[in-house]
Amino acid sequence: MMSSNQCPSCGSTNVYRESANVYRCGDCFDKLPSASLYDAPPPKVYGTNQKTETFSFTKYKYILIAIVVGWMFLGTIITTVFQWVQSNTSSIQEEETQEIAIDPNLNSVDIIPEGEFSLLGEFPDSIGNVYFVGKFTNQSETSLLMPKFTISLFSEDGSSLATCEGYGEKNLVVQNESVSYEVLCNQAPKFHHHEVSVTATSYVGDLSRPELTLTNINLKKVKNKGTILTGKIQNTGTSIANFTRIKCMLVGSNGKTIDYGTYTLEEEDFLPKATQNFSLELFRSKVVPDSFYCETDSVAKETN
Repeated sequence: MMSSNQCPSCGSTNVYRESANVYRCGDCFDKLPSASLYDAPPPKVYGTNQKTETFSFTKYKYILIAIVVGWMFLGTIITTVFQWVQSNTSSIQEEETQEIAIDPNLNSVDIIPEGEFSLLGEFPDSIGNVYFVGKFTNQSETSLLMPKFTISLFSEDGSSLATCEGYGEKNLVVQNESVSYEVLCNQAPKFHHHEVSVTATSYVGDLSRPELTLTNINLKKVKNKGTILTGKIQNTGTSIANFTRIKCMLVGSNGKTIDYGTYTLEEEDFLPKATQNFSLELFRSKVVPDSFYCETDSVAKETN
């Protein structure tokens, strides 16, 4: 029979009275029932007995639910981002491989237009550059868009030395219309002669450029100096003209250009039916010109 002062849990005799009716083991701190006798032998113990709490699912279920929901939310975000990246990548690849359709009704092709060159002139400057000017008359069966002029320089034995390129003063040249050009050759080598050629894009479509007319052109020779060219320009169309410019070339008795210049209207909007005077001072040559050639061009103002 077990003594009443032994702990039933660990068999320790280190029992003390905690209160009037409560006894407690000094080793395992279990509470002992008062005035109780135990016939069974104390359980075998190895060291001091310590209580171990059992795992409770109820206590941790909300933590587990939060973890599962968090992983589901994160998975949704990752899936959405992956699908977005794939979609954008596919769109970019489709754009890269997409072919741009050309309107067959435009019928625009690069051509070597038929025509006649005239008023050729060469103007070297003091730093080794040479300006080549002239006039081209379009004799093709189509209008020309952006005519480009190429100057080829040759030595006396016909060897090619250099080529230079430039564009005409007009962006659009209709049939039987003329256009002047000015091509700059930077640091041109010494050459014996030059040749000029032209390429352009054929144009089929409605013309939308202003209608301009040059009148009252006069030449005045300044003694021992140059020539002053004056005249009037009128907008005879119905559209407002922007970037209006006038190009004039003085022609010598040999049929070559001996001087040239460009005049640009100060006012941006050149209204329909309006008229303006212009004047060019040309002092490259002291030779009295035999004739002249003037042309004008502008861009129609876009109206909303």
